Amino acid sequence: MNTFGTLFRLTTFGESHGPALGSVLDGCPAGVPLTRDLLQAALDRRRPGQSALVTARNEPDTVEILSGVYEDKTLGTPIAAIVRNTNQRSQDYNQLAAVDRPGHADSVWRERYKHRDHRGGGRTSGRETLCRVIGGTIAEAYLARDLPTLSTVAYVSQVGELVASVPAPGLTRALVDAHPTRCPDAAVRDEMSRQILAAKEAGDSLGGAIDVRVEGLPVGLGEPIFGKLKALIAQALGSIGAVTGVVWGPPDLLQRIGQPGSQFHSVKDAYGGIQGGLANGEPMQVRAFFKPPATLADHAKGGRHDPCIMPRAVPVLE
Repeated sequence: MNTFGTLFRLTTFGESHGPALGSVLDGCPAGVPLTRDLLQAALDRRRPGQSALVTARNEPDTVEILSGVYEDKTLGTPIAAIVRNTNQRSQDYNQLAAVDRPGHADSVWRERYKHRDHRGGGRTSGRETLCRVIGGTIAEAYLARDLPTLSTVAYVSQVGELVASVPAPGLTRALVDAHPTRCPDAAVRDEMSRQILAAKEAGDSLGGAIDVRVEGLPVGLGEPIFGKLKALIAQALGSIGAVTGVVWGPPDLLQRIGQPGSQFHSVKDAYGGIQGGLANGEPMQVRAFFKPPATLADHAKGGRHDPCIMPRAVPVLE
């Protein structure tokens, strides 16, 4: 499916090397303040070419709002926005027309659809995530009007075997963005940079994790059975191509899961803000694990790809 949501629905479209990618957002009420600059600022955090740690594909990712907004306010009608592709080098992926990358979706897409766009991964490219940033930014603008206490901040918590310490409450996006790794831990982020650059030079790649912290959720958000908050979060994050696992709860949950119940349940934030499938009023914490990118130098020798996707994936998860 290409649509996520029920009352507030995001539909994404486009391929990595096609004319454009875009989003259609239906269900946003009228009167929400929304400017092109707001969408552009969010896309700038995700765009390629922003540092030496990411892909050299250097595109401005300029967003165009096609409908649903007038005089910088939403109209209550479907909001459509696109980003045109301007810096493709499709010939760099010629060999991928017949060679499937290990760990990528090439082989299963070929089996299911019998015909696919191999250029940069087509629809399976991580470039599709810019559409999610558009939808998420519109959602955030809506929430800022009706639920101003809500805040969402994500940060890189692991690169390779390097694991960051848990930051104190009050973390902001500005603090996360202050370093190109988007890791707020000064003790490990420079070494993370070094290892990412080394992987890039070697034509290799690194995986890791991103933590997301959401504060200000109303108590009771979610549904008790199939619409549990943790299930919806897992569906959203699990639909991102490079995500290989999702854990709800505090960052040390996997280390504490073996504790007896008397010890585990004595900690106030043991549940990561979710109990019985519903928000419990505490900060919600989620960790998403990312596999190393599957496009390596020996598969697409002239291609431009991220040696480590997490720095650019932070705004996608938010």
